[in-house]
Amino acid sequence: MEKREVYFDNSATTRAFDEVRDIVAETMTVDYGNTSSRHMKGVEAENYIKTAREEIAKTLKVKDKEILFTSGGTESNNLALIGTALAGCGGDSGANGNASSGDNKNQTAATEEGGSQASGDVTTIEVYDVAANYQGMQAGWFGDLVKEKFGLELNIFAPNTSGDAAALYQTRCSSGKLGDIILLDNADYLDCVEAGLVMDITDDIWNYPNLAEYKTQIEAFNAQVGDGSKIWGIPTEMTNTSPETYSQSTPFSAPCLPWDYYKELGCPELKNLDDLLDVLEQMQKAHPTNDAGDKAYAISLWKDWDGFGMENICQTAKWYGQEVNQSVLIGNDNSMMPLIDENGAYYKMLEFFFKANQRGLIDPDSSVQDWTTTDEQKLRAYRKYLLWYNWEMNLAGINLSDEDKAAGKGFVNVPVEDLNIYQVADSYYGSGRVWGIGSGVDDATKEKIMQLFDWMASPEGISYMWDGIAGVNYTIEEGTGRYAQTDDSVAYVAGKKNLPDEWGGGLYNDGKCQLNQYIVSNMAVNPNNNEPYSMSYWSTNLEKPKDQRYVDWTEKYGTDTQTEYFEENGLLKTVANVNVVLESDTTDIALIRSQCGKEITNASWKMVFAADQAEFDALWENLKETLTGIGWDDLVKFDMEKYQKVIDARKAAK
Repeated sequence: MEKREVYFDNSATTRAFDEVRDIVAETMTVDYGNTSSRHMKGVEAENYIKTAREEIAKTLKVKDKEILFTSGGTESNNLALIGTALAGCGGDSGANGNASSGDNKNQTAATEEGGSQASGDVTTIEVYDVAANYQGMQAGWFGDLVKEKFGLELNIFAPNTSGDAAALYQTRCSSGKLGDIILLDNADYLDCVEAGLVMDITDDIWNYPNLAEYKTQIEAFNAQVGDGSKIWGIPTEMTNTSPETYSQSTPFSAPCLPWDYYKELGCPELKNLDDLLDVLEQMQKAHPTNDAGDKAYAISLWKDWDGFGMENICQTAKWYGQEVNQSVLIGNDNSMMPLIDENGAYYKMLEFFFKANQRGLIDPDSSVQDWTTTDEQKLRAYRKYLLWYNWEMNLAGINLSDEDKAAGKGFVNVPVEDLNIYQVADSYYGSGRVWGIGSGVDDATKEKIMQLFDWMASPEGISYMWDGIAGVNYTIEEGTGRYAQTDDSVAYVAGKKNLPDEWGGGLYNDGKCQLNQYIVSNMAVNPNNNEPYSMSYWSTNLEKPKDQRYVDWTEKYGTDTQTEYFEENGLLKTVANVNVVLESDTTDIALIRSQCGKEITNASWKMVFAADQAEFDALWENLKETLTGIGWDDLVKFDMEKYQKVIDARKAAK
């Protein structure tokens, strides 16, 4: 009689399905990267986690950020028990709750999961910060400053560096304690208010005079939260200019070329993107390397900023009057169209980069390098000849000598006749994120945090965060209050000189503010001297002799600033700044969005590096067909309805 094994211990260990065995083998031998790493192996490994989370969420009909992976049943049970216990201690201070912001006074000791920790007069608090690129204790001169002024130590939790941002978010939300200080995108912040994770600060905020200076902006955001009667958060990067003013001297995104090489070619007029490619090709042929002999390319891209689509293309799409907002393009004429419309700017810029690669103008490292590599090894080394962000021009000049600048070296915006730049005004109402206080914070810690927030909105705090240390990075002129850079300012920021001993010594950047997001923009006007906080616009800098490239610019184009020329010649149109809380995705839409975003991003990179026009066209047609099959039309309909709120708000601002 044949014996048959019957296995009764499946609750402890279960035989894996063949499909599970195969995928595990693949992740161990092919896609084995560290999900916390930003190289391609790491990104591919992280995609397994994201895909699994999205599919489980759709099956359970929940949001993907509500799915959390653990090492096993024991950890899952502990997480559930600890989360339930902590949530019970946290009270209910949600948008619809009746608990006051000071009801919970029990949380004084720190745990690994969350909580503020008092030590003498110093309280260690946890900062959940979606903008931060650093995780850990705020150290150095800025950490010492905050500790001395407010008795706070900042322990920063940065989803960007965690390897699995969704898991970190969900773990901390499940514990009932996201952070003592919370910085989130608008939509997520609204969810946390509804979940009772955010403190109502209505009764406190207007007692703080510097925050009260931004009452209009703060109230405008909070009118969209709950019933609109309470203050739950403080928008980021507010200004005191106006929602229709663009104050910077250069467009945020526009073609930027090395002026010395452009002048060498005779400053040819550019009618369209084909002319721009011609100039870039001539530059690369004339200067195939930088002065050190390192290979240079007209264009060098990077991949680690990609989200919904290829980020380098999303930003350059603004050159032709449209901003990418997920599946739709919003025009500076308040129009909307699907991202993959062939009349749209995304497709136009895809063609531009494809044509550039056909001419051999794109750095072959583009598909594997990250932003840090592009910045430090290409941009600052004069090894790329087309930029688009205005702040890239400053980075490109860090290593230029005075002799270089006198010779006209450095980047400037160069006009192309058919440009129609989409330019958002100063972030008067905020930049789309929110600062707040966790609902479990005790009264004493809340007061310290509110004092910190008020300081962050004060001229002194704004100056520390944007400009550095008075007496070290800049001086303050007696009588006028004007700021002036010190002789060693650049050396400190470039890491070529240590800070004075009274500021802890060491390098400036090692101790700078790691929050990476502020309450007030550097384009706000300092009431003590009526000048922007941005040192580029200090009168003491504007009075200095201009770099030769700017002298040449004014002589050729007849305007003092590049923005002025673009506006006067109809090449740029400013749209009003609004800060609108948009609808969160449903579970189905979230899954469709994730799948479509991956398809568009992957196809875009393939199209840029397509072998020829036939392959480019085939990839585009295949992308459209694939998107249609995974719910693209539903996503576009959802996003058009969602972003209509933005358009309506902009119309109302006029």
